[in-house]
Amino acid sequence: MILRLIWEAIRNYAQVVLSFIFEPIFWIMFFILFFQYKRLESIQKDVYGVVKYKKMEMMASSLLAGILSGMFVSILITVFGITFGRLEGAIFIIILSLLLVMLFDSHFICLSYSGGIISLLSLILNFLNVRGIVNISQIPILRSFLNIDVTAILILVALLHLVESILMYFDGARFPVPMFFRKNNKIVGGFLLTRFWIIPLMILILLSLTPVSGDTIPTPDWWPLIRPDGMPKDLQDAVFSLTPLFAILGYGDFTISRLPKQKVKESSLNLFIFSITLFVLVVLSMKIYVFKYIAAIFSPVFHEFIIVLNRKKEKTLDSLWENTYDGIKILDVVPNSPAEKMGIETGDKIIAINNRRVNTLYDAKVVLDEADRYLWIDVVKIDGKVKSLEYYNYQTEIGSLGIITIPQEDGYIPVMDLD
Repeated sequence: MILRLIWEAIRNYAQVVLSFIFEPIFWIMFFILFFQYKRLESIQKDVYGVVKYKKMEMMASSLLAGILSGMFVSILITVFGITFGRLEGAIFIIILSLLLVMLFDSHFICLSYSGGIISLLSLILNFLNVRGIVNISQIPILRSFLNIDVTAILILVALLHLVESILMYFDGARFPVPMFFRKNNKIVGGFLLTRFWIIPLMILILLSLTPVSGDTIPTPDWWPLIRPDGMPKDLQDAVFSLTPLFAILGYGDFTISRLPKQKVKESSLNLFIFSITLFVLVVLSMKIYVFKYIAAIFSPVFHEFIIVLNRKKEKTLDSLWENTYDGIKILDVVPNSPAEKMGIETGDKIIAINNRRVNTLYDAKVVLDEADRYLWIDVVKIDGKVKSLEYYNYQTEIGSLGIITIPQEDGYIPVMDLD
């Protein structure tokens, strides 16, 4: 029976993905990705002088990762019976998300804020209406909030954040772009971490409490595990329909104190804990009503706490890339440059070129101007070990190493201010 559910989930998901490309919403999301990654290409040109990660490469990997993660979560929803009754509150969530972005900051587009606020507002209005304090049903602008399925909204928020945490862990550090920051009145290096994913999902919507004509699939006696608000305990004859749902998820962050992969793993773990905790609170709310309030408050507050804690941590930890004048700290290397070909990596520190000590870029330029067609470079790896690297080019002069390092002044480069 479980295998049948898995097969049906995969079969229906394949149909959803194939039909998705003919939907207008897909092309809207597609062009959002296109212009976001085009902006990243422009930043790369400013930093590298060339494009290291092409927008079509970034888009293709985003689409593939989104489809695979969407299939995984759709199978979980189907097998375990995570069901929804109605999603009338979705339009309010979208409108509120856009308002929060326009009035405050772009990170408020996350559904944890609008989903939590709309859910809390619905709960408060229902409380006032049931207690007779205010007759909300007679106020047209507020009446729609009484019918919002808070459980469905918050479960959806938890599931989407679970998907995002998985995508961040495996895909969030794939295309880091070097950037310069001002911290404590000094220029330091770091990376922008930006990824977007289009997620086709299938969710189970309650179709009928009584049997309907047509093909249906039998389910285990314990199914569904998560049921809509206000539904009777006995759903043995209920019929649920797999319904497509499309979302676009984004991850935007920066790091100046850790390597991109380390930063992304920590952030994804925090988001995973957030999504699982919210999911548990929503499940508890199905038994104990007060947990609906707790879950609705937890969603925006704890998500914002994670962001504030992350930013504070970046400001307090030592910068990994800054001028120390005892070697040249490498932020990144230019594609197809001598530095890339000889194996110089992010986090390395060049301490000698051709057996001559170098402490600054000027020292390196002097040695490179005198070098012919052969280089041997001593670098201190990020783990503290010293490694010697070699490069030769007997056809042309070496010229530039092709390294991205920390400038001493910010007169000609874009700098993000952390102070």
